[in-house]
Amino acid sequence: MNENDKDFYENTENPYELFKAAQRDIMNISNTIESKRFSPEDNIETICRCAAESVEKMLKGWIINENENTKIYGIHDLGKLYDIIINMNNSFSELNDKLNNLNNYTPKLRYSSPFAIEKHEVKECLKNLKYIYDFPLIKELRDKFNLDRNFIKLPDNINLLFGEFGQSIN
Repeated sequence: MNENDKDFYENTENPYELFKAAQRDIMNISNTIESKRFSPEDNIETICRCAAESVEKMLKGWIINENENTKIYGIHDLGKLYDIIINMNNSFSELNDKLNNLNNYTPKLRYSSPFAIEKHEVKECLKNLKYIYDFPLIKELRDKFNLDRNFIKLPDNINLLFGEFGQSIN
């Protein structure tokens, strides 16, 4: 099989592993914000990127849980993941605007020209992350993992992890 053949790559993580990785991304956001070594303002790109990556992993986990044969390996574009997930369950349609916003902070951000991310944009990014984290279909699967396995338990109000950026997020 040719490495350039899209069928060469298979999904490598199961839903549980993806949700656990998403939780680690959220903890990385908290650690970055609380760091005494660096100012959160110096790490705004990292905060927003980890938020987008966390959402990416939660969506992928939900997709694979629904249909493990859905090919999502290598997809980092939240718009493409939305196209897949909306065909599986139309309830995800209410996430479209939030995913479009978060799509500005996917891993491609690391390779683009530097640009300024304003504090209000960080808050919007974290607000969107929280909304998706609490979205009923995502929460239902996360709660299932919490019951079945030793899962990282974040506070019910994940805004507590976002320090100054989480203070005004509902």
